[in-house]
Amino acid sequence: MKVFLTGASGYIGRHVASELLSRGHQVVGLARKQSERTEYSTQMEWCFADLSDFEAYRTRLFDSDAVVHCAMDYTPSGSENSELDSSFVSNLKSFQGRFIYTGNLFSDRREGELCEALLSDSEHWRFQTEVSVLERSDLASVIRLGFVYGSKGGYFWDILSPATLAKMEDSPVPEVYWPMVHVRDAASLYARVLESETSGVFHAFDGTQVQASEVIESTRSVYRANEIEGGESHDYINGLLQSSVSTSNERSRSIGWRPVHSSFPENVELAFSEFRNSSI
Repeated sequence: MKVFLTGASGYIGRHVASELLSRGHQVVGLARKQSERTEYSTQMEWCFADLSDFEAYRTRLFDSDAVVHCAMDYTPSGSENSELDSSFVSNLKSFQGRFIYTGNLFSDRREGELCEALLSDSEHWRFQTEVSVLERSDLASVIRLGFVYGSKGGYFWDILSPATLAKMEDSPVPEVYWPMVHVRDAASLYARVLESETSGVFHAFDGTQVQASEVIESTRSVYRANEIEGGESHDYINGLLQSSVSTSNERSRSIGWRPVHSSFPENVELAFSEFRNSSI
């Protein structure tokens, strides 16, 4: 299958690309410009353009069998660029192939379990976009990502930096649940969804309900074991600590997805080693 992949040089995108290539798919990756990351990924075709410049990559996108949308642009204030994301989805109305849209399990902070289904009643822009994605075609799917960790990159080790956790040392951690997923497991879910005949919402969540306090203490322990201190303190964690997400991955498992990394506390040492030593 020929796949057009947005955000192909980013954290999620480059792992998705690697997984698709390993399964024999052809990948055309969209990135803003050449970089060390694009030069590293020599098996891919590259298309260099800004996500907002749809005309610059329209032909190559429509020449593909599938589109996987992993890119996310940000406004000068640091918030997600919802207008650009919605515009990209709108431009795909006439695309006839498979389309996978990337969502986020932390977008809607509501009581009860977050199911693998559309949230038509949500006012959050991302869930409204999910509705428009799935209404466009029975070949469309949504993958909602949990808190992604593993390998090089991502935000996990920035959000839970040594300085951040030191600052929190004497503060109680709210009893909230965080749905975790290793980045390579998330990438394998994209491939499963792409190759399946099904559509709908799928959760990239390892299936083990863990509290934020367990994730934080596991991370602290690996810092202590490796004598890691200092670094910059980040306030973003304050928002996450108000976000308790209880969810499932039943639909994801129904298409044969089996996450290899089933519990962050059990995988924290491996994850930290990957972060320090991985090439991508």
